[in-house]
Amino acid sequence: MSIGEFAQLTGLSVKALRLYADQGVLTPAEVDTWSRYRRYSGAQLVDGVRLKALRDADVSLADAAAALADEHRAGALLAAHRARLAAQRERQDAALAAAEALFAAERWRSGWPVVERRTEARPWAGVVLPVLDTDSTGSDGAGTDSAGSAGTHSDDPDTDRANQAFAVLWQALTAEGNPPVGPFWSSMRAADSDAGAGEDAVELLCCWPVARPLPADWSVPGWRVVVGQLPAGPELAVRWRHDQPIPTVPGAVHPAVLALLATADERGVDLDLSRLRQIGLLEDGQPVGVEIAVPLAQP
Repeated sequence: MSIGEFAQLTGLSVKALRLYADQGVLTPAEVDTWSRYRRYSGAQLVDGVRLKALRDADVSLADAAAALADEHRAGALLAAHRARLAAQRERQDAALAAAEALFAAERWRSGWPVVERRTEARPWAGVVLPVLDTDSTGSDGAGTDSAGSAGTHSDDPDTDRANQAFAVLWQALTAEGNPPVGPFWSSMRAADSDAGAGEDAVELLCCWPVARPLPADWSVPGWRVVVGQLPAGPELAVRWRHDQPIPTVPGAVHPAVLALLATADERGVDLDLSRLRQIGLLEDGQPVGVEIAVPLAQP
């Protein structure tokens, strides 16, 4: 039968059949030497319809060719493709849920109450770490638990390094007789270009508040340490728990941080992201959530 007839019976377009022939996926039974007309046999109809079904299911051409070449592999190839589609649908469903929540302004904004409070002056010590995965700093710097959870383990090297830094700093402060007096916090800042960092390089500060100021030259062997003092004054804060089922956008800040930054902007606050503090919420010494705070007063 001609390529047109074969196309009518299988549902494949003539253009697709020519492509599949050129790729060696479905080769015509005969090709006229002079006219180059392609002819297909009745026995090829099954493979033609199979190929149409596979392509309609978005099976790759390479996998489709492998399935046609070896029927025994088809089951495994289709099962693997089904699993990929299921994972893709799960990601799409999560993205749609996040989009719906973000467009329902009364839900995402009012669902994250931003409070104003006054914080007391507090000395602190921190370890400075380079952020290894700069593609994720949008999340790490403003509102996920990936900036360090003081004791939890993850598959993210930045998180594991931060957890180690919090633990080492705690031990050093305790040995100094000036142990931490409150929950840990972290913040992001641009890396020091004078130290050879690129213009887009980011540093993570992993900090513990302490009772007494530390000397400017206080150090922890093997770690880059800075000390400072949080100024007293008003600040805005928002919080959430890890067990809250919240639709989020991968790589973007948590919806609660959006509410905080929108409120800060309405209050005329300079949105210097380096002034955001990500504070660990602890219960019985274990991290259960996150709080983000931004000062209202300028330093």
